[in-house]
Amino acid sequence: MRILITGAGGAAAISVWKSLGAEHEIHMADMDPLAAGLYLVPVDRRLLIPRGDDPTLIPILREACKTRRIEALLPTVDAELAPLAAVREQFESIGVQLPISPVECLRICRDKLLLLEKVKGIVPIPDNQPLTQAAADRADSFPLLVKPRSGAGSRGVAKIASREDLEGVPKDGSFLLQEFLPGEEYSVDVYVRRDGRVVGAVPRERMKVDSGIAVASRTINLPEVIESAVKTAEAIGIRGTANVQFKRAADGVFKLLEVNPRFPGTLPLTGAAGIDMPKLMADELAGKSLPDGLMPFKELMVVRYWTEHYFDAREWEALCRRQ
Repeated sequence: MRILITGAGGAAAISVWKSLGAEHEIHMADMDPLAAGLYLVPVDRRLLIPRGDDPTLIPILREACKTRRIEALLPTVDAELAPLAAVREQFESIGVQLPISPVECLRICRDKLLLLEKVKGIVPIPDNQPLTQAAADRADSFPLLVKPRSGAGSRGVAKIASREDLEGVPKDGSFLLQEFLPGEEYSVDVYVRRDGRVVGAVPRERMKVDSGIAVASRTINLPEVIESAVKTAEAIGIRGTANVQFKRAADGVFKLLEVNPRFPGTLPLTGAAGIDMPKLMADELAGKSLPDGLMPFKELMVVRYWTEHYFDAREWEALCRRQ
């Protein structure tokens, strides 16, 4: 199968390449000619593309898929997901499958307030409310947490130790004021079949983080976290792979943080533990049957380190000339 993966400079794209590169024809795309993943595939399988919010992205990707006879397009950049899901039919009409969640699911995941409202009563969630001046004035129990309603990652997230810490934070409802969860955090990699059945759910503990990247992790069998991840994925309509994050509250209950509806960067650990989610995706795209129930996995630990890939500098020069 010919698969085009975007976000070639990110750990998610490279993780998928590690899983599928030996059996499938992988093409890599990125806006940065220095993206590492571009140089892991042959010269004719590299593609420079614009930013995820650039209006020319869709036509460029569609033309590239036609020219290269791509069979599946896999975006790994948050900003690309919703624009591509909105025009899914344009790609399917030329024989290109898009193994990502539907537009409505992506909209819910992007807005953390909508997400928490959607799963309230289904899984445990932290106490939360939109941050307004009135909400700030009422705050009398600390610490609390503020985070942007929209966006991904930890940008804009801050621990609030007193009401004075809320000064300078927008109070127009674009931020959430939320219960502070002091316990350990688990990220659950899930795979959901096209019919909505969850067949994989693997909790990972981020044991050490360096510059936002987990460099030491372990898989661990936590039934209550697995159950909540499955219920969350089902409630919001996830399809394919997603990452569902939980953190333990002061009362010991694991509560939902957010959902990233795409491949995470720590996939090799999940695969080594027994559930290779990129391979599940490729098998499903090829029409193969997937398991009916949750697949077993083993508890395993990983430490990650840098490695090097050497190539002729003229390859980079040639790629830059294509811009």
